[in-house]
Amino acid sequence: MQTEIAVGPAGDVWAINNWQDIDSCYAGAAEALSTRCCGQGVVIFFGMAKPVRAPQIGPARPL
Repeated sequence: MQTEIAVGPAGDVWAINNWQDIDSCYAGAAEALSTRCCGQGVVIFFGMAKPVRAPQIGPARPL
């Protein structure tokens, strides 16, 4: 399941796939399986988005 997408100042797009076994994320899951709830993958698409100027406060603005 894709849980997060972010665009870096250089225009790189970061896509995070964070759930390996969703049932292990809930209370009552076997302790031995608890690590299956953590992240398992990051994909970076270099230069896919337009570069932005990182603001000190507020939303990102185009260069």
